[in-house]
Amino acid sequence: MYNRVEAAIHFMIRALHGQKMKNENIDKSFHSMIVYSMIRDVSKTEDVLVSALLHNIINDTEYGYEEIEEMFGTLVADMVSDLSEDMSIAKWLDRKKDYIRRMRANNDINVINIMLADKLDMLLSNYDNYLKNGDKIWKNTGGSKDENRWLYREVYYIAKKVGADEGMLSRYKELVKVYFGDIDE
Repeated sequence: MYNRVEAAIHFMIRALHGQKMKNENIDKSFHSMIVYSMIRDVSKTEDVLVSALLHNIINDTEYGYEEIEEMFGTLVADMVSDLSEDMSIAKWLDRKKDYIRRMRANNDINVINIMLADKLDMLLSNYDNYLKNGDKIWKNTGGSKDENRWLYREVYYIAKKVGADEGMLSRYKELVKVYFGDIDE
């Protein structure tokens, strides 16, 4: 019998089966494992670790809040829901603005750390591609370079304000500088 973290890994890999990252030919489940690994360094709380593993499930699969709540409990379902974008908002920038607005109002350090780890891994996974192709990588995101600059800087400001993990925040800031230039503080 799996423990909860093992069950979450198993469920996440099955749920994301066959899905690939946008700029890499790599399974989306790899991204979730990296986010989990980053969060495991800052939290040992099982609900937080499970939420890190499942953070993309509502956005990227047919599974919703109810299934996550049934399998992993209300706290995990709430955190995953908090980390999910409202996919009914069609325009990329409007969807990101809604996400940032909700994250600004969220003072749960665990949710903010998972958000930061998620965006940090997105920057890390695109790094080699960015060095090779430059700003052409933004065409695969749905937003322009300026819109992505806004998004990634807002994530930094939110994480800093709430007191996110300093190690992740420092790594994140350095990558944002590489992609978009200095962050105004």
